[in-house]
Amino acid sequence: MKYFFLLFVLFITHVVSGLNSIDDKKPHQEKKDSLWSTSGVFSFGVGQTSFTNWSAGGDNNINFSGSLFYDLNYAKEDVSWANNIDLKYGTQIFLEKKPIKTNDQIHMSSKIGYKLDSLWSYSLLYNFDSQFSNGYKYPNDSVPISRFMAPAYLMFGIGVDYKPQKGLSILISPFTNKITIVNDAELSAKGAFGVEPAVLDTAGNILIPARRFKNEPGGFLKVHYQHNFGKVFSLSARFEVFSSYLNEPQNMDVRCNLNTIYRFTKRAAITFTLDLIYDEDAQIKQDVNGDGVDEIVGPRTQVKEALVLAITMNL
Repeated sequence: MKYFFLLFVLFITHVVSGLNSIDDKKPHQEKKDSLWSTSGVFSFGVGQTSFTNWSAGGDNNINFSGSLFYDLNYAKEDVSWANNIDLKYGTQIFLEKKPIKTNDQIHMSSKIGYKLDSLWSYSLLYNFDSQFSNGYKYPNDSVPISRFMAPAYLMFGIGVDYKPQKGLSILISPFTNKITIVNDAELSAKGAFGVEPAVLDTAGNILIPARRFKNEPGGFLKVHYQHNFGKVFSLSARFEVFSSYLNEPQNMDVRCNLNTIYRFTKRAAITFTLDLIYDEDAQIKQDVNGDGVDEIVGPRTQVKEALVLAITMNL
């Protein structure tokens, strides 16, 4: 495994040297009279750990991580259309056991606005969140607890957008519909992520099939901030709150996301991502009494962070 990693590092070094031989290009900018503007960053990181006769133990592994941030924006007179894609994936590959996923995110958003004045706009919004591959509660890697489109979250809304300064948007949508999708027979049958579970008889036969969709009208708040501090450091932060009008409005779903990139050379950077989620429908299971069986302990604040030394490219 160590020789494979050495060859891989040599390959990446060759690629980076090729990139560095190209004249620097400024981030892509459209002509002044263009109605469209684009910007984006792709990053890729790799690491390796190897053990030989190591008394403390350990598993030889290679870890990969990649991310893509891309913005596509349109503006003409009083009409604007902002689109954003935020993709992340990371995995650890072991020599003697199955790979372990370390990061997995699909986030896409779109917002159409019509100006009321210099600060306020009417807005139509769309959000989509899901993941690429199966998720597991390790060390159990045989029973998935999540999949692609299980769950997935769609959100449509109408509201107003407040932009007090460049890079900052505060969207208030009192008329929003959140759709939770659990497109998996086993997960939906258990009522995972808040959908209605299947109704069974005493023999375990299905009397009423599970529902794979859950509709919730409610109110939605989204704060998004994005800023480049010179050419070295960039930051993007997103804060979202949803309150259902039908089911305990005080129990709000909260999502926070922070992405930072610190470039210390032309292509190399340190990336840091932090995700916080609180969702009433995400029932966390833990072995509370130590009997080897996980009990449902209810919703909890979910935290995920990743610090990566990566190669980055402006798109």
